[in-house]
Amino acid sequence: MNGHALTRRRFLKITAALGGSALIGGARADGSGTFVWSGTSMGADAKLSIAGGDRAEARRLVALTLGEIDRLERCFSLYRRESELVRLNATGRLDAPSIDFRILLARALAYWRGTEGAFNPAVQPLWTLLAAHFGRSGNGADPDPRAVERARALADPGRVSLTASRVAIAPGMGLTFNGIAQGYVTDRVSELLLAQGCHDVLVQLGEIRALPGKPWDVRIAPAGTLLSLENAALATSAPDGTRLSADGRWHHLLDARTGRSAHGVASVTVKAAHATQADALSTALAVAVADEQARRRIAARYPDAGIVLRRRHGAPEMLGRPL
Repeated sequence: MNGHALTRRRFLKITAALGGSALIGGARADGSGTFVWSGTSMGADAKLSIAGGDRAEARRLVALTLGEIDRLERCFSLYRRESELVRLNATGRLDAPSIDFRILLARALAYWRGTEGAFNPAVQPLWTLLAAHFGRSGNGADPDPRAVERARALADPGRVSLTASRVAIAPGMGLTFNGIAQGYVTDRVSELLLAQGCHDVLVQLGEIRALPGKPWDVRIAPAGTLLSLENAALATSAPDGTRLSADGRWHHLLDARTGRSAHGVASVTVKAAHATQADALSTALAVAVADEQARRRIAARYPDAGIVLRRRHGAPEMLGRPL
């Protein structure tokens, strides 16, 4: 990717409606005793909201969360030179990959198959080409179709080799976990907090997950819809999250099957039991928006997910379970 200004999902924030809060030494508490930490994770705004308990316990949980985020960024980040993903893309090979790297890559490949290629973890060469092309000052022309086709041909997850001891990719390939890593990090932090006996916690690390306990009011960007969330996860994808071209024809929701950005959708929101699935499916269904039959086949493969597809004009389309 081409720097933090082009982070694919940076603007996609689902913000908790917590009411008037006051800053208390790096954490916030509202009148009902909800402590809130704010920061960043995987290039996105992050927030941890903890209802009840005391400040010391909240700080301990925040410290655990930050440690887990740091550990996982060393696996999946495209910005940390020492990360496993950066090393794999640089050399084409990663020996002794971490368990988390293997788990997330296996899930990403499964979603690639389950979404008929709409979700694609091997789209990085195409993203790199387009980010460089449109990042040049004053460059408003479309990229060279021949260069796009060469990059598109490299976006083939079928050429990824994954074993317990090694990950390998073909020459010229590059992987990205954008569109799934924020969900995975959200889930891992949620599981860590559950193991600490936590309830009544809202985890927002690019995607959002409410632990068992109280319902939380969350606002879905960019639609602004307010939703009550309890013991579930939520993710949203939208083309305006990162525009590559000034006119918006090229953006971060890339379809590796065509080499172009997907069009026809304002946003896709997915509610699921886990943020990893919500993240991957929101990306895939935003990419597959033009093919109604494929969209419905994909939704049918994940019947426990609730999906709302919003176009720029017209009524929302509901798939799967209601939100």
